[in-house]
Amino acid sequence: MDYGKYTDRDIVNALIANDEAVIDWLFHCKCSSLLDYVISSVFHGGVDREELVNELYLYLADRDWYKVHQFDYRSRLTTWLSVVAVRFFLKKRERLSENSGLENLNKCRSVQDNHAVPIDFRIDVRKAVEMLPNERYRRVIVALDLQDRSPESVAEEMNITMDNLYNLHRRARLKLRSVMSRKEDYYG
Repeated sequence: MDYGKYTDRDIVNALIANDEAVIDWLFHCKCSSLLDYVISSVFHGGVDREELVNELYLYLADRDWYKVHQFDYRSRLTTWLSVVAVRFFLKKRERLSENSGLENLNKCRSVQDNHAVPIDFRIDVRKAVEMLPNERYRRVIVALDLQDRSPESVAEEMNITMDNLYNLHRRARLKLRSVMSRKEDYYG
């Protein structure tokens, strides 16, 4: 079967119906680049791909695919799934860090190049957000990343589509990474 020709609605319906072939295709083929991104950017290469597949599957399949039922077709399924997965794994990483007594995540890694950085490069994320030149960037970072609000409510409040919100959020995070990587902006 060529699942690549499935529409988002076909995929969602197959997930909800627990179609094992579609589930396997989605998590092992369709989401391959998403999982590569999570492995490298969220966990810095320190996790097994199958562990991520299992964790994401369990999260999405919980309570009869409750999270998948929330998908409203206002964006592409892969876009929505990327946001859901990255948020889930960021929260999971944060809990793991808290439980192991590691430093706050935004203080132990450079978001630009994922290498450990000296103490004098470490900054407060809120200070970096305040330094963003674009008010919309600040607004979307605060709402989605610091207040953990739902993307749907933020898009509605900002009067933009979900795709526009995801693009705005991506650009805002890139700019935030740039701001956080510039030592001279914080220390003179």
